Amino acid sequence: MLEQSDLKNYLTMEEDDLLTQDLSTMIIIIGSYLFSGGSIDDVDDIVLDRMADLIGNHLDGLKENTSIH
Repeated sequence: MLEQSDLKNYLTMEEDDLLTQDLSTMIIIIGSYLFSGGSIDDVDDIVLDRMADLIGNHLDGLKENTSIH
């Protein structure tokens, strides 16, 4: 996960750097951007695709009857 000091620099990350992050870090980065007033339309499709892949991988590890809240 990103260190606290790295969160200040998330907007300056290169796309390649962002695509190597884990799901928790990507949620923090994209969520912070959106919370600060950014638009989801401004997030590159490749970043959203990577995040969708990570979410899919995470959900694949859950049992069939698991409830997600």
